[in-house]
Amino acid sequence: AMSSLPDRAIPPNEPAFTWLYIWLFGGTHIGLTLTIYGSRSNRRYFTSSYRNLAVFVAVPLGLLGCYLTIRMLGLGTSVPWLVLGFWAGLRFFNFFHLTRQTFGVHQMFKARTRTQFPAWAKRAENGTGLALVATLMVTHAAGGVCPLLLADSSIALRAVWLGCAGLAAMLYVVSMAALFRARPTHDAPGFREAMLYFTLQTLGTAAATLYLPLYLAALAMHYVEYHVLMVPRIANQELDPSRRIDRAYGWLRARPFCFLLAALGLSALITTGMGSMDAEPSDTATWGVLLTAFDALVAVHYFLEMQIWRFSDPHFRRSLAGVYFAKRVPAS
Repeated sequence: AMSSLPDRAIPPNEPAFTWLYIWLFGGTHIGLTLTIYGSRSNRRYFTSSYRNLAVFVAVPLGLLGCYLTIRMLGLGTSVPWLVLGFWAGLRFFNFFHLTRQTFGVHQMFKARTRTQFPAWAKRAENGTGLALVATLMVTHAAGGVCPLLLADSSIALRAVWLGCAGLAAMLYVVSMAALFRARPTHDAPGFREAMLYFTLQTLGTAAATLYLPLYLAALAMHYVEYHVLMVPRIANQELDPSRRIDRAYGWLRARPFCFLLAALGLSALITTGMGSMDAEPSDTATWGVLLTAFDALVAVHYFLEMQIWRFSDPHFRRSLAGVYFAKRVPAS
């Protein structure tokens, strides 16, 4: 079965480096996403409507159930097409959540310019990421190498890669044109940072469309960036001292060393669990099933990350006001 794990892009003779890399960067950033459940304010919002219950409770539990079902029933061997599609979908979300974070952080850089951008700018920037995702999927289907570099690749695969890559390049140029068009002066604050950020992230992702192991470099930027974003969010998360979960989370948060140890411990379990579904069905010991549960947190993270960074959501915008953007001052 195809694996959704970025460590599969690392040469197989470096297992120690693979585990260490994912443990310190990948597993911790997945674990940090789960801290949103440490706040009573968030949990109350997550259960405030049927939609929220589905998004923040039912879907994460459903993903966990899918992983455990495939693992325990050995569907990887009995129904290989099912697992093939499952891994392909997970690989798509792996690529998609990287480009979506790039898009979101780029909007934060643009907001610092205090400039009104044309509506089509966001569509072009989002389209750049989607086109890169499509190009990465083609490279992944070709075995991790751009089909243009493979003598035995099909003409159809090459044509699709060229089409997706060409679209990504065109939309990137349009995105840059929007920045330059909106800039009032040559040295206006924030524009250079926004341009450099989007350019470097786009180039890093584009490099992986040529040779998939280079995706690790793009992931490294993504991981570090996510940690930087989560630190102030964790520090400013509203807690309810009357709730046991909040008290425990608050105790950890007030002790950075203990918080770090807990994050590294959870990351170790997630990292060890990654790829547990690839094991033989006969190896269904309790520990193997437990590791599969931690493996599922990777998929849960992909889904939750798309929800918790929507600043258009009134709850998150209100709770993050003053953390990533200035609070609105009521008119006198």
